[in-house]
Amino acid sequence: MITVEPEFKIYQETHLFMTEPVHFQVTGMRQSVFIWVGKEDGKLGDLSMAVPPFASHTVASSTSLLGKSVSEESKNLAPKRYKQQFYVSFNLNQSDDMLFVFVEKKLMEILKTIF
Repeated sequence: MITVEPEFKIYQETHLFMTEPVHFQVTGMRQSVFIWVGKEDGKLGDLSMAVPPFASHTVASSTSLLGKSVSEESKNLAPKRYKQQFYVSFNLNQSDDMLFVFVEKKLMEILKTIF
């Protein structure tokens, strides 16, 4: 009997930032990863895509797929480190630097357990 690995692997976690829950969903696919981070409303209001650097380039290329602009947080998250294409959606309704540091730290912990 042949066993087939699933095409998608979904990981979900919730962590508290101060007193507010922040939800994380990481969907692993072949050669790409989709990351959603948000609060209880579950919206997809921002979506960026980043690809790892090609050849001798050192900067990942990125673009905004949904929303007005590519956020630095979603653009620089992980394509260079993991050498995969990343789709990232941050839906936090705040521009709190401490919150983004918290989110980035938690995501790196989650990604370490996955890869």
